[in-house]
Amino acid sequence: MKTTRLRLMLLALLFALSGVADDALSGLANEAGAGSPPRGGGANYGADPYSDLVVGVRYEEVAAIVATGAANVLYGSAGGAQAEDNQFWHQDSANVEGVAEEFDEFGFSLAVGDFNGDGYADLAIGVPGEDVGGDIDAGAVNILYGAAGGLSADGDQRWHQGSAGIEGSAEANDHFGHSLAVGDFNGDGYADLAIGVPGEDVGANIDAGTVNVLYGTAVGLSADGDQLWGQGSHGVADTAEAGDVLGFSLATGDFNGHGYADLAIGVPGEDVGDSIDAGAVNVLYGTAAGLSAAGNHIWHQDSPGVEDTAEASDFFGLSLAAGDLNGDGYADLASGVPLEDVGTIAEAGAVNVLYGTAAGLSAAGNHIWHQDIAGVEDAAEASDWFGHSLAASDFNDDDHADLVIGAPLEDVETIAEAGAVNALYGTAGGLSVNGNQFWSQDSPGVEDAAEASDWFGLSLATGDLDGDGYADLASGVPGEDVAAINGAGAVNVLYGTAGGLSANRNQFWSQDSPGVEDAAEASDWFGHSLAMLPPHFDLYLPLVRRP
Repeated sequence: MKTTRLRLMLLALLFALSGVADDALSGLANEAGAGSPPRGGGANYGADPYSDLVVGVRYEEVAAIVATGAANVLYGSAGGAQAEDNQFWHQDSANVEGVAEEFDEFGFSLAVGDFNGDGYADLAIGVPGEDVGGDIDAGAVNILYGAAGGLSADGDQRWHQGSAGIEGSAEANDHFGHSLAVGDFNGDGYADLAIGVPGEDVGANIDAGTVNVLYGTAVGLSADGDQLWGQGSHGVADTAEAGDVLGFSLATGDFNGHGYADLAIGVPGEDVGDSIDAGAVNVLYGTAAGLSAAGNHIWHQDSPGVEDTAEASDFFGLSLAAGDLNGDGYADLASGVPLEDVGTIAEAGAVNVLYGTAAGLSAAGNHIWHQDIAGVEDAAEASDWFGHSLAASDFNDDDHADLVIGAPLEDVETIAEAGAVNALYGTAGGLSVNGNQFWSQDSPGVEDAAEASDWFGLSLATGDLDGDGYADLASGVPGEDVAAINGAGAVNVLYGTAGGLSANRNQFWSQDSPGVEDAAEASDWFGHSLAMLPPHFDLYLPLVRRP
């Protein structure tokens, strides 16, 4: 019998079992399908050239309520991320929709976009543990809108499957909001929001998973034209099956260059032939009418021409990131396979890359990357989980997106699960080993130090925090101890240069950093999720090819 939900829970619990999240462990064990975190999206909340950094605090206690969750916002400046005017948001913040409750996990996922077209980025906050009526963990999403003074609760929205006009019904353990992604799917100039619902049952298929899509308007996100997508619905490839957890991860990019954002949907529990939980990715293409199943694709490691072979428990598609890695004007897709065995090395992890074309994603010239590829820094080791998180952006401003790959369970020397990040740089031929980098908290000049169960790289986000034209990288370190506070969490920021990412001016942030709202507390997991705006807004919305 297939038990994907249990398997994904156990993967998530591996972190807690390392001893950091003791307070959260008992609650997590009761959270069906809590799963591993997705990586985040991005934001610029003021009328300035700087990206801003949003940090999810998955297990933050609000008024002594366990694991309600919260989000800190640090604003960018010429000097990079700064504490000045920073904000701290949760469901008990004034005028924010909803109420802080136990194990809501507000901030579990994050994504940004200009949903109302006013020139200020808005923030979508996943609350997958939200109860809707009597439906436990049905899930919800809060929207905070940007203004000249930054994020505001004015016009705040709260969406779930019981909201008027939203497709689907709120049900226990749906985890609506587990993943989020933003793109202009219909090319009307307003950002649209895709919401993963990986615990959604489809007919009798438990945890088959679906995705809701809300479209932007002049007044913000609206239920008008809302869509609900799943395998086998409206012509989507494949068939909904128990334990697929479609929607566990999401990414957007213009894969066919038509000027509309397209949506990649991770299905890490997909069985491929006899290989249980090998994983797959569904891709829907944007049109003037929004996302469409016309010409949609499903990809996995047994797709013709794709590197490697589908194997049990690979979880292909557990993480996703899109960017134009070869600079040809088409977005390309990286798909994490964090439990991929490399030779005889169990769960070392890998990443598959498919390149965009006028016909959409293609296997032509595709690559698989891992730490035993010749020239890639470091070496594949058991349970590194290389590919657990992904982010793409242009760190050296050479007009090719680069790919950052998180390996949060990487041992640094003898330090177990300290975590690390590999950076591969884009070229006209796609990703290359030339100039690739390996970063950890023991890299020369990087703030702090590698420690056991820090999980550096568990979440990633990119944006231009200092407005110098080079993308910068934020790396979540949710297991970080702050002084003697276990698992309080932190974020490291590396800044981009003409030579790529650099330790020069790098920063280390926690809730005990001077001026940052709130305070570091045990098992908060500050840095569990992250979001920023990419360095060039025209690459983000409406995702039209640049001349």
